[in-house]
Amino acid sequence: MAEQLTGLADDRALLGRTSTAERVSDILRSRIAEGYFPPGTRLSEDSIGGALGVSRNTLRESFRLLTHERLLVHELNRGVFVRVLAVEDGRRSAREGDWKGVGTANIHFHRELVALAGSERTDELMRSVFAELRLAFHVVDDPRRLHEPYIARNAEILAALEGGEREKAARLLAVYLEDSLKRVVEVYLRRVGDEG
Repeated sequence: MAEQLTGLADDRALLGRTSTAERVSDILRSRIAEGYFPPGTRLSEDSIGGALGVSRNTLRESFRLLTHERLLVHELNRGVFVRVLAVEDGRRSAREGDWKGVGTANIHFHRELVALAGSERTDELMRSVFAELRLAFHVVDDPRRLHEPYIARNAEILAALEGGEREKAARLLAVYLEDSLKRVVEVYLRRVGDEG
C-alpha cells in the first residue's frame, strides 16, 4: 500500500488550487481503471487524503460520487472498497438455478466494466443497450444455455483486470462480445422461427 500511496502522491499536482471532489474522483477513477486499486481494495481516507493533500470531506464526497457510479462500495463499519465486479453474483445465481439472475449479474458486470471508462455519455448509451438486452432475454426459452457460458468468461476477464493485464482483458472482452452477439441473435431468431 505504501508504494501505491507514493504514486498517488504524485497525482497531487493534478489537483492544483481548484481541488474538488470531482477532480479527486477523476484521479481515483483513472487509478482504478489502471488496476492501481484492484477490486476488493479497501480505500483508506487518511492515507489517500494525505497522499492527495485533500480534506476528509472532499475525499468522502469523491467516494460518494464513485459509489454512485458503482465503482466503489461502502460497507457499514468496514469502510469503502473498490467494487468487486458482479462475477460472484452470477456464480451464486447459477448455484441457485436462477438463470435470469445470472443474466442480471452479467448485465451488472458489463455495466461496471463500462463505468471504468468514466464517461457519462458511454454510460448513458450502454443503459439503452442493456435495457434492450434485458428485453431480448425475456424471450429466451432456455436462459441457462444462453447465460451459463458467460460466468467463466466474466471470471476470466476479471482475473486479467485484477492481474493488471489490461490488453489481455480487452482481447477477451472483444471475443466475448462477438460471441455473445452471435448467441443472442441465434436464440432470438430461433424464438421468432418457432413462433412463425
